[in-house]
Amino acid sequence: MFEQQVTEYLKPYSHDEDVLETMSALVAERITQEPCRPVPSIVAHVLMDCTWADEITCIGYANLLAANMNPQKRGFVHPAFVAIVGQLDSLDLAFLRTLRDRVTMGVANCYLCKTKKESGFSCRQVEIRSSAVKVISRMTEFLPEDGDYARVQAAIDNLIRLQLIEVHMRSEREELAQIQSDVYENIYMLFEQVINNTVDEFRERFPKYHGGQIRLSTGNIIMTALGSRFIRVCLE
Repeated sequence: MFEQQVTEYLKPYSHDEDVLETMSALVAERITQEPCRPVPSIVAHVLMDCTWADEITCIGYANLLAANMNPQKRGFVHPAFVAIVGQLDSLDLAFLRTLRDRVTMGVANCYLCKTKKESGFSCRQVEIRSSAVKVISRMTEFLPEDGDYARVQAAIDNLIRLQLIEVHMRSEREELAQIQSDVYENIYMLFEQVINNTVDEFRERFPKYHGGQIRLSTGNIIMTALGSRFIRVCLE
């Protein structure tokens, strides 16, 4: 409906006919009311980056341009969003959508504590909390279809780097009240085999942790203010 008008607004910022045709169609699909002229610095950078972008990234850029042409949404558009869209892959976006729908997501770290023998009754084993070593980071219920959690950890690291999400871990006292909740039990059940295998490998490399106890530290992943704004502009 507004494709011709969108094309007129985009044309001054690119001489690549293929990019103009593709982006005009994608943006027009997302326009529901009379569009306004986009901010030049936003549209110029977007169209330049679209020359090499894949389909998923182009859709993110189209959402950004459509919001930039929407009088009600353009106030939420941040110049940093152009660079952010280009640094997200399909798994990053899937994680953001899941977090958007849940508002918050449970997360757990796995630690292995070293123990030492003490003289006295039965030469009991005493756990040394100060020597706890993190062996698995940021386990959540979010997993890709191939079950490759290393990709999820990379996605979380990337989203933290871009300041779209934050990870808040509980203190030990808070943790005691939360560890029995269904969320963390589900995470543990999902990763039980991975935890056991990882801990066994770690103990083999570092014998002094052979009798160490497994401890879980729990917390939540939430969206930052920038992340909420980004989702409103580029994902909806």
